[in-house]
Amino acid sequence: MSKWIQGTPRVAFISGGGSGIGLQIAKALVADGASVALFDLKVDGAVLDELQGLRIRAGQAVEAFTVDISQSTEVETAIGNAVEMLGVPDFAFNSAGILRTALFTELPAETFEQVVRINLIGSRNFAAGVLRYMSRGSHLVLVASLSGIIGGYTQAAYCASKFGVVGLAEVLRLEQKPRGIDVSVVCPGEIATPLLTYERQHGSKVTEALNATAGVLSVEEAVAGILAGLKKRQFMVTPGFRARLLRAMARKTSGLLRWITDQTLSKALQAERR
Repeated sequence: MSKWIQGTPRVAFISGGGSGIGLQIAKALVADGASVALFDLKVDGAVLDELQGLRIRAGQAVEAFTVDISQSTEVETAIGNAVEMLGVPDFAFNSAGILRTALFTELPAETFEQVVRINLIGSRNFAAGVLRYMSRGSHLVLVASLSGIIGGYTQAAYCASKFGVVGLAEVLRLEQKPRGIDVSVVCPGEIATPLLTYERQHGSKVTEALNATAGVLSVEEAVAGILAGLKKRQFMVTPGFRARLLRAMARKTSGLLRWITDQTLSKALQAERR
């Protein structure tokens, strides 16, 4: 594992670290010598054992903290406990999130609110919790999505929450610059994680067809791309060429992208009706 351009983080805090992107980021950091605190609703003992087995130096620690990211008091307490045990984080990565899909007119209000509370309010809670400890040279990363830049069929709650995360990151980038703290936002397309598995099982085939434009990355491919961007302290990081192309189109040729999306939607709806 290559070392980070700005130096391997000494202490990393990762929410959603029990699986998916968060866990893969944790593995990479532990293998590079960082002490890591995982925050999640549940972290399996086998996962913790695996991470501890990757340690390469004396005094390097890996700890797990049970927390509901949508509850600010729980997050504050867990982060405070982690600081006492591992020290102040110089890298913090928020990847906790959920996805619930349905046509907006069929999406219950409580489901919409749940997605926003975990994805957006959870990002707020994690950022607020770690920034009180972080100092010059540190790096805060919030995981959004390509769905935080491009609207998605049956993804009203998810897109609303992830658009919010991108906006939050934009503000934090400005506000933390005088403190010397870098802020990044990760906006990937689909990644083969439990979140995608859930969508494939419960979501619309139309949504699947539309999202296929950006392609699907394995967790390992996605994390390699994410780390490459974060090592350079890029603000917006999108792994995968096709996803980056769509992101560029959304920001520079939005009318063309909407036309392409509309054509794809029309074909997918026709196929669904057959």
